[in-house]
Amino acid sequence: MLRAIFIIFCLSFAMSLCAADVGQSIEKFTISRNDAEYECFPSLARLKSGRVILAYRESDSHPGNQYTRLIVRTSDDDGKTWSDRTVLAESKKADGVLLKYNCPKVQQLKDGRALIVCDREPKLVDKGAKTDLKAFLQFWFSSDNGKTWSDAQTTSVAGMMPDEVIELDNGDWLIASQWRNNETGYPTVWATRSRDKGKTWEKPVVVVGSKVYRFCEASILKLPTGQLICYLRENRSLGLPIYKCVSYDNGLTWQGPFETPMNAGHRPVAHLTQSGKIMITYRFQPAGQRPWAKNTFAYLELPASALELDVAKQHGIVLPIDHDRNSHSDGGYTGWVETAPGEFLMVNYIKDDAPLAQIRGYRFSEKDF
Repeated sequence: MLRAIFIIFCLSFAMSLCAADVGQSIEKFTISRNDAEYECFPSLARLKSGRVILAYRESDSHPGNQYTRLIVRTSDDDGKTWSDRTVLAESKKADGVLLKYNCPKVQQLKDGRALIVCDREPKLVDKGAKTDLKAFLQFWFSSDNGKTWSDAQTTSVAGMMPDEVIELDNGDWLIASQWRNNETGYPTVWATRSRDKGKTWEKPVVVVGSKVYRFCEASILKLPTGQLICYLRENRSLGLPIYKCVSYDNGLTWQGPFETPMNAGHRPVAHLTQSGKIMITYRFQPAGQRPWAKNTFAYLELPASALELDVAKQHGIVLPIDHDRNSHSDGGYTGWVETAPGEFLMVNYIKDDAPLAQIRGYRFSEKDF
């Protein structure tokens, strides 16, 4: 009997060591919480210097009715501590219209400059208000690791919900955005190209548009082998998976859409890991309008799976990241960086225990999958 108990104890202890080695916990921490502000839509970049830049939006509400601000914070210890907020740009309602800052993205370009991209969308707030403005993208550049930023550079790129700039091997820049197609009433996702590093932009190329599906919120990933994968949200609240389109010619033409195993996925953010895998963070939103945005997931797959067009032949692992306990939950727009091989820092906006919305951080590893 004693021998059996001893064997069971040893086995249990060994299993606990294995579990500890694999990693069974996700660290969660508050980056910014101001209960007077709706803090939302974060994006994250880790510079070659090691500095991490966080960009997000402050506003009076999720849609933004009275004002919006773009906020920048930095961290020099991989997210353990953060600088005070810097207001990069601000807009206020005027004549019943808010030309709002919507959803920023931050990255580092190959030439070393940091870049923040954000869409400005005219919103008619008051009854009877009018405007001839359309949604467009603005750029801010930093040449000193995010210490200072240029004035806003208004581009000719139309649309909203921009992706990061994809720098192609031939030097071209490619950026995805979306806008409502008046013929279908649904968004068209397009990619706009610059052959002179953002000075001028060509006519956009359609990535995907549909009279049936409501595709939006593109995230384009360039594989080491040259193909481009564009992951997409389907926005009819039917619990449909994240879809993808594939380009084999530097984004001149696109094939798809094709289903992925990321069921009920919204707002994908896709990057390569140092191990050569693809990680995508996203909101999980099953069919129906409520409850809304309760869960945030991460998905890990190999490039071979990303290039596979048949969903039955794709394979990856889903990792639950967080759950929003608020009865009026909202969140699931994320950004992430790899701070060390296999170690990730992720940001998300979430209500949870806040009255409005807060910016929350997470640490987890590839072993957690």
